[in-house]
Amino acid sequence: MKLSWPLVDYEMRKRVSPRMPRLYFDAAFDPRSYPVKAIRGYGVAEPLLEPEETGLGVAENCFVGRMRIKCRYLPLWEVEVKSTNGLRIIDVFMAIYNTYSRPLTREEKNTIGSEYLEKCRKSFLQRCEDSPGLTYLEERKGMLRIDIMRGRRLFKGLVPIQGTTDYYELIFDDTPIETRRR
Repeated sequence: MKLSWPLVDYEMRKRVSPRMPRLYFDAAFDPRSYPVKAIRGYGVAEPLLEPEETGLGVAENCFVGRMRIKCRYLPLWEVEVKSTNGLRIIDVFMAIYNTYSRPLTREEKNTIGSEYLEKCRKSFLQRCEDSPGLTYLEERKGMLRIDIMRGRRLFKGLVPIQGTTDYYELIFDDTPIETRRR
């Protein structure tokens, strides 16, 4: 199965078609209110998810009704997305956001450990500051699952996991958000 272009890492896509835009999806924010963007032409970011792009199926050559997505940075949580009508690009982005935008439970915090959580604090505060909403309200929600990745919030793509039919590895840009701005 060949994934549709928005789900494939830009570096892989540009080898095949240099005119394909770079995608900008910050998984910390709801893609309905903080739209996924495409950087086309002269480096100007513009909303990507036009209705025809939003409705793209996740695969170019077949029907896909279910995907299970794993991320090495967030091994405690698996993203599962399914639809009897076939999965669309926006379904995948929403599932990623919905899975990782949940506040950490007491049990999850205990599993992760207070020492590591303290290392994530800077990224938590950065996400709160970057939020399209009020920083204070974001801080009150507490640390979210996405904060555990310590600033690795930018979606790069999905890679099929060999030997499985519906499992994919979720790849995020390894450059933390807070270091991109310096």
